[in-house]
Amino acid sequence: MDILKDRYSITELSEALNITDHALRFYEKEFGLRIPKDSRGRRFYTPQLANVMYQIKDMRDQGLELKAIRKILEDQNIIQESAVPPLFNPAVPISEDNLPAVIAAQVSQLGGKELSVIMDALNSMKEQFFENISTELSSTKEQITKEIQKSKLELGACVENSSRKLEIKLDRHFQEVDRNITNWREKKNTTLAGRLKKLIGK
Repeated sequence: MDILKDRYSITELSEALNITDHALRFYEKEFGLRIPKDSRGRRFYTPQLANVMYQIKDMRDQGLELKAIRKILEDQNIIQESAVPPLFNPAVPISEDNLPAVIAAQVSQLGGKELSVIMDALNSMKEQFFENISTELSSTKEQITKEIQKSKLELGACVENSSRKLEIKLDRHFQEVDRNITNWREKKNTTLAGRLKKLIGK
């Protein structure tokens, strides 16, 4: 990534990398990146952090999973390896009855750092979950809109087709009525002419 500034705001960096602000925050928490803040409490990214974000985004574009990216960054000493102890002791049998007690006992053994890592991971999962839901809702809304437009077009075509058929049917009906009236008039005139001839002949 070409570094053009000494520092980037989250909006500037997201635009430079063509990703969302939310994605940047997710990567920060996922990889334990410490983002500095200015005197007003606004986050900013140094050139080093901007390059790290670029590498993460580039590896994600190549299809690498988060675990693989974390391993690469740890091997390059870009991020520190975070060792989080397992939440549950496999030696302790867990059942529906003792699950709350087991969780409480295990959490009480964790230090502040481990709890912070776990909370960050949970928050990242929550944000990712809501992002996925938002994406699915947007996709569903778009699909429903397309289906409604398609249905409107089909309904319009159906109504137009029915209208044409009705128009043709009415036209044929009125033509038949005209023919019957014409035949009746001709017949009536013929009958009247015949009567007149008979009267004249007498």
